[in-house]
Amino acid sequence: MALASKSLTTPKAFVAGSKPVAIRPRLNVTCKASNEGAARRDVLLAGAAAAAALLQSSPAAAATREMPISSLSTFQKAAQRTAFQTAAEGALKPLFKAEDATGLLALMLRDAATYDAETKTGGYDGSILINSEELNRPENAYLKPLAARVKEAKAAVDAAVDPKGEQISYADLLVLATKVATTQAWKAVKMQKTQTTSGGEIITTVYGTEWPVRLGRVDSATAGAAGRLPAADAPVAEITAFMGKLGVKEGSAGAGPFTPKPPFWERPTFFIWPAAAKDPAAEEARFAAEDPANFAGVKRDMDRSRGTLTRTDYEVEFINTFTKLAAMGATFNPDAYLHTETTLQLKF
Repeated sequence: MALASKSLTTPKAFVAGSKPVAIRPRLNVTCKASNEGAARRDVLLAGAAAAAALLQSSPAAAATREMPISSLSTFQKAAQRTAFQTAAEGALKPLFKAEDATGLLALMLRDAATYDAETKTGGYDGSILINSEELNRPENAYLKPLAARVKEAKAAVDAAVDPKGEQISYADLLVLATKVATTQAWKAVKMQKTQTTSGGEIITTVYGTEWPVRLGRVDSATAGAAGRLPAADAPVAEITAFMGKLGVKEGSAGAGPFTPKPPFWERPTFFIWPAAAKDPAAEEARFAAEDPANFAGVKRDMDRSRGTLTRTDYEVEFINTFTKLAAMGATFNPDAYLHTETTLQLKF
């Protein structure tokens, strides 16, 4: 049996000369074994044991090397992104509650709906939190206190995530804050329907709806174009027409029974626009009353699902629509929040 090469990957917090930390090393051993020798499993176990003994008896025999982001495996990247999102959401949960959900969604909608597919300008890029021009517009003025809280929350998130990693963008920050507040609102509804607290916890955790979030949005300080969105009290027909064109180039929609629907046709519009209103229930009722052909049936479907204990159909469709909104005109950095990892090169 011959050990050809050995490398040990440790968490990036471990550096030479630092205080002792608890680590769970991953040992990669390249080995060769003759047919007469031990099985591969035995070789790997022996290599791991030898590496552990070497680290304990002679730390000087291990040299550190930084593994660049380009060399990280798919699993390593996924683990780093998951750790980043978990830490960020954990920092946001004490700061935003159920009652903040509609206002946070309104900030997202007013940022994303400035997107112009023809010129590829505007869109969801965090500018509503960065450029004061957008918040100073009369239709956005009521959101200024909430926007200030989101900006203040950035420091808490940046402190919670890996200090060597990239700080969270305002666009991603608002997405996660909206998710946190919305899921808390959903949880409160479910808890009211269960007879016991433990039962409510099971419904919200074990049977909760999965909400995947893609991170890596790039911020922009350029304000979205003014006057694009309809007024909050605009006729439902005007709102529907605007949303139906959002993200669609002029003349690209086509015609015919097999033509794909635009991102925000009537049904997705009903899931997002009323939910971002000051009084979502009243806005849903207004949509259904002004345009029953397009919205009465959708509201009936939503109410039926929301009347169940798990509310799965409603939540899944809301999340899918939310995801489209959060990507409207957004630019993503595929390496956002990734960082190098420190490896130990062992010398036997």
